[in-house]
Amino acid sequence: MSNSGLRTATKTDVAAIVDIVNRAFAVERSFKTGDRTDEAQILELMRDGRFLLLIKEEVLAACVYVKLNGDRCYIGLLSVDPAKQRSGIGARMMQEAEDLGRRAGCRFADIRTVSVRPELPVIYHKLGYVETGVESAAVIKTATMPVHFVSMSKLL
Repeated sequence: MSNSGLRTATKTDVAAIVDIVNRAFAVERSFKTGDRTDEAQILELMRDGRFLLLIKEEVLAACVYVKLNGDRCYIGLLSVDPAKQRSGIGARMMQEAEDLGRRAGCRFADIRTVSVRPELPVIYHKLGYVETGVESAAVIKTATMPVHFVSMSKLL
């Protein structure tokens, strides 16, 4: 991972992405077991979208996933190195993801948060997102309590 700055991930970045996502999402162990992701899932996501990486001092500081889908883009797996959280990096990464969507002609950005993390909608409201509904979180097979997704969107 040479130099500093923002770039799109390649397959050589998969292990670093898995590491930062699992460390950033460790808080979810309060309602689910195991890691958030693995190399197979990241590779699958890379087939349909891309990860933007923020490199600082040759180390992965943050990443975010963006999937373009016509006039909408899905933004997910926002992950900031826990040592660098609460420094504005997450907001910057969301801005970069939204800008990517805008450049591709998307009019809306969509995200999902999990119901048992009430701090997340508060953060995303500040970034201009509003709730648009709820979805089943049946995909979270390792949940240790009832959870659902809260869908949120923003006009780009």
